[in-house]
Amino acid sequence: MPDAALPPILAGLVLGAVLAGAVGLSADRLGRGLGLLDIPDPVGGRKVHTRITPLVGGIGVLAATLAGLLLPGVATGLATGWFGLVVAGMFLVGLADDRFELSAPFRFLFAAGFLLLAILQVPDFRLSFLLFHGQDRLVLLPGLLGIAFSLVCLLGFLNAVNMADGKNGLVIGQALVWTVVLVIRLPLEQAPLMAALGGALAILFLFNMQGRLFLGDSGSYCISATYGLLAIHAWNNGFDRMCADDIAVIFALPVFDTLRLIVHRVAAGRTPFTPGRDHLHHYLYERWGWPRPLPWVLALVVVTNAGTLLWPGTALVWLLVAFMGYLALLWAARRGLRPAVRPTGGG
Repeated sequence: MPDAALPPILAGLVLGAVLAGAVGLSADRLGRGLGLLDIPDPVGGRKVHTRITPLVGGIGVLAATLAGLLLPGVATGLATGWFGLVVAGMFLVGLADDRFELSAPFRFLFAAGFLLLAILQVPDFRLSFLLFHGQDRLVLLPGLLGIAFSLVCLLGFLNAVNMADGKNGLVIGQALVWTVVLVIRLPLEQAPLMAALGGALAILFLFNMQGRLFLGDSGSYCISATYGLLAIHAWNNGFDRMCADDIAVIFALPVFDTLRLIVHRVAAGRTPFTPGRDHLHHYLYERWGWPRPLPWVLALVVVTNAGTLLWPGTALVWLLVAFMGYLALLWAARRGLRPAVRPTGGG
């Protein structure tokens, strides 16, 4: 890494940490002032935390993202204006849902609109081809096919992150791992932005683990848009050094859980995206409490991503490891539950 790159990276790290720290220290005041409060459900409900908790973590993520876009060099090769606009728009959709509990179709349409704007306006946020390890030719995604596929991937990732955000540290912890991987995968010019995000997420993780704030939908929407768009940007600027399955490994765990939930709920005659207590983290919580299983989940994300980085060309193997590890966690958690207390979902 060139010496000239270090000052902007360090500045980003400090800036992100300071902004997130300010949000964390004023979380109660912000939450009450903006009406962003998560109130526990009565006995038997889905929300089992013990105190009213401010849903302001997304403010810290957005602040760090927008500030990071202003750091020296970040705009080189990245359409910072469109990126900032779309991420802020996604944050506002999530914020409105946190505040007013929007209907699912309304959230979906607005989120799809913002993501489609990014795809149409910035070619680097669009998937126009794929190449997996072992292939000798590109899979082309021309025109509308590439636009539609990109939108499906981004919306799917949005739903996966939103579904995974059910226990303290789970999404923020995984996002910290994604940050490290994308620092390596992205062009060096975007490292200060990732440093700002990493600094913010590290501080928010501490507040979140103490139960002092939640990400809220504003945070999960902001994180999914930020990391989804940056992953596509990394692919379009680094496909000579990696393949599409390298990118798939980064986000494998929440995507696997979402796909299982969709299949399970559709087979049971339920709408796949309704809230429920049948996610992986619910089973882990019912079996072992929380946060005891959190290190196991994060270790699986770390190990599989480290494997793809240390041994290039083995991403399909690590994708299989991630899947088998996910199934092992799910099996171990559900095996220890009595049928009477097993989460049923659909609430």
